[in-house]
Amino acid sequence: MRLSILPFLFFAPSAFAADTIAEPSLLGSSLKMVAALAVVIGILLLFYAASRKGFGVLPQKKNGLIQVIETRPLGGRKFLCVVKVRGEEMLLGLSHDRIEYLSQLSSNDKFAATLQQVEEDR
Repeated sequence: MRLSILPFLFFAPSAFAADTIAEPSLLGSSLKMVAALAVVIGILLLFYAASRKGFGVLPQKKNGLIQVIETRPLGGRKFLCVVKVRGEEMLLGLSHDRIEYLSQLSSNDKFAATLQQVEEDR
């Protein structure tokens, strides 16, 4: 008698559960997916806003005394660099082993005119 009850115990809960479980709807699944996507995008936007305000873990650009305005390669490992230090702009020549001061720039000077003046001074 015990052996005849054993199959009933295994199949009975699944038979009753099949009647109570409804099939998932496509609309409900889509709404859940859109809601989860909105939460993830919202969290990303919060991290972005916090990092722009300086509260994030991302490094911030510091406003120090020295600002590199522009760098131009000349070939190899040689560069021309315009640097602003305490409000004054300077033209520097950079190579792999040295930095050379070339000229003081003013705000109304053109780069070509300054370069030509440096050439004439040498």
